[in-house]
Amino acid sequence: GSEMCIRDRSYVNIRYILDRIMQHPLMQDVTLEQAVAFTVDFMRIVGTPNMFVEKTEILDIENYRALLPCDYSQMIQVRKLNGPTFRYSSDSFHMSECRASREEFTDLTYKIQGNIIYTSIKEGEIEVAYLAIATDSEGYPLLPDNSSYTRALELYIKKQWFTILFDLGKIGPAVLQNTQQEYAWAVGDCQSEFNRLSIDKAESFFNSWRTLILRDSEHRTGFRNNGTKEVLKLQ
Repeated sequence: GSEMCIRDRSYVNIRYILDRIMQHPLMQDVTLEQAVAFTVDFMRIVGTPNMFVEKTEILDIENYRALLPCDYSQMIQVRKLNGPTFRYSSDSFHMSECRASREEFTDLTYKIQGNIIYTSIKEGEIEVAYLAIATDSEGYPLLPDNSSYTRALELYIKKQWFTILFDLGKIGPAVLQNTQQEYAWAVGDCQSEFNRLSIDKAESFFNSWRTLILRDSEHRTGFRNNGTKEVLKLQ
């Protein structure tokens, strides 16, 4: 049942979406693999942060490099384990094998190429904070359990599938155009929904901007205090 598809209150399984769209008589031939492919495309188009989860992982650096986690999507920040933070390297020769010694540089830096992170330290443990695509136990993406999001996704899959049916001459242009229009309204509502700040997020956001003194050291502390309220102390 659909109850088995829901992992928690925040996410819904792709199978739940497939069950819903297959109730339409023209959508019953859509496979799970096709639905996943359409869903990934939709996730890239909408770009909502709720489709990702923030995670941390400890990596062992050997010969200046380490393999990134398999669910890695985007880096947030890197630091030595319980130590100082790295910055992304601006060095054109960071990847060069001809560098005599990477330790000659005082900055902790890294670069990412493919699924490998390359650092300025030869060995040791680092901790990475990154965005990961939320997946279920079978590796299929989990989606935000939000009515605006799921409606827009269902209409995107319907639009893509109806485009195929139209190309095959199985539906008329008016049917496709109606679905395209429905999707356009739904995706606009979805993007507006996910761009709204909660009261708690707004408090941290405005605190970070309403500051009299530039906080140029926040990167070193992982932006721990960036959202705190600034208090002016008078002597």
